[in-house]
Amino acid sequence: MEIGFYHGALGDSYEKQANDQGFTLGDKTELFDKIGYAYNLLRVRGYLTDSQADMVCKKIQKDLVKSVKKMKSAED
Repeated sequence: MEIGFYHGALGDSYEKQANDQGFTLGDKTELFDKIGYAYNLLRVRGYLTDSQADMVCKKIQKDLVKSVKKMKSAED
């Protein structure tokens, strides 16, 4: 399974990105919306160095991938 997410302030929500790839975050959608908002706010305002931002981004990506579930299709 290969799934990817964009973490920019102007990107789609993580749930929309997951849905576009055939997955859902389910009950963790709101949590990841808040995490993404906080990450982008801290990064844009300069509270994270580039290396810190990269480290946080990798952690968010790892947690997102662990949390996604395959969406049920009409055939399931």
